[in-house]
Amino acid sequence: MTNSPPSYPSRPKMLQGLFSEAYKTAKQGLCGDRVLASKSNVEKRLAICSTCEKYNAEATRCTVCGCFMLVKANIEVSECPDGKW
Repeated sequence: MTNSPPSYPSRPKMLQGLFSEAYKTAKQGLCGDRVLASKSNVEKRLAICSTCEKYNAEATRCTVCGCFMLVKANIEVSECPDGKW
């Protein structure tokens, strides 16, 4: 039996998530607060992702939201769609 490729949300749902993240990031930046997460926070987030069953390590993507976690973890206002960070 072969492993099936991981499934991700539909493209419209991923696009909706992307626009939501972009809006939160822009809003945060306009308020003068930190836009990028600290290096230690990014490392903590990625460590959590690496142990999550919903993380596709080969593609570095979350199968819940479809995001590339190396990017998402670096944005201060981003949140794990599963509530883990």
